[in-house]
Amino acid sequence: MKNKNDLLKRLVKQAKCRLRGESSPRGENVKLISKTEDDALYEKVVTILNEEEEVLDPIARLMDMTKYKKLDQAGKERYFFALVNKYRDLKDRYVKEKRA
Repeated sequence: MKNKNDLLKRLVKQAKCRLRGESSPRGENVKLISKTEDDALYEKVVTILNEEEEVLDPIARLMDMTKYKKLDQAGKERYFFALVNKYRDLKDRYVKEKRA
């Protein structure tokens, strides 16, 4: 019974770390999307939003697949959710600039 509890505690600890954006319980938080990539991502977001047809996979179009393939499973999840948040922020920026 102790082994099952230890396993469960370890899995819960790993999940909490993933939610906080850490790679391990003692690991440092690594920035997956740099500031220099923001401008390139913004240009891609503008291109996506200016297309005539509705884009069904905007996040997939923004992903750097070489970077994504090098990550472990937890890193892939962090990268995906960081990209989703970045897309939302850049889309809001685009809408504000278009109104002005």
